[in-house]
Amino acid sequence: MVGVVACGLLGGLAPGCSDKSEPSTAGMLPASKAVESWVRQSPPTMITSDTALYTQIDGAAPKYIDRGWVSSAYATYDQGGATMQVAIHDMGNSENAQAIFDYDLPVSRIGINEDSTAVVDMGLTTAYASKAHSGRYYIEVSIDEKSDAALASLKAFTLTILSYNAGK
Repeated sequence: MVGVVACGLLGGLAPGCSDKSEPSTAGMLPASKAVESWVRQSPPTMITSDTALYTQIDGAAPKYIDRGWVSSAYATYDQGGATMQVAIHDMGNSENAQAIFDYDLPVSRIGINEDSTAVVDMGLTTAYASKAHSGRYYIEVSIDEKSDAALASLKAFTLTILSYNAGK
């Protein structure tokens, strides 16, 4: 599929992926066990074309593309029987990241951090999801269960990702 890159295959870095010297969308994804005992299922998937984005998110791409989307990195993590989905979108600049955050802001939400750049959607019936932005990045994290432990893990994932981009 054109526009999709699996980072870290064959021991090297694919185009669009990062080594630690330069921040990138995929470079902001936590490694296995970087957050509690969550383990990444496979190398992250890097999306770099509009067509691949449409395929990845089942046609919901316009809200990102219309706000300056550049690329996205996706990863899935497991812990016990729970699954955490992470998407980090490079929106090109901080204004675009703020715009998609404002557009997607859940009505029923709680803040994760002091400056309200990260929130948890409390309106979902069987899961939790967070939305956050930092610099040019828009971050979405979701977990497939709704419990106190799931909420704590979701917050930890979101804050870890935000810390990777702190000051950039």
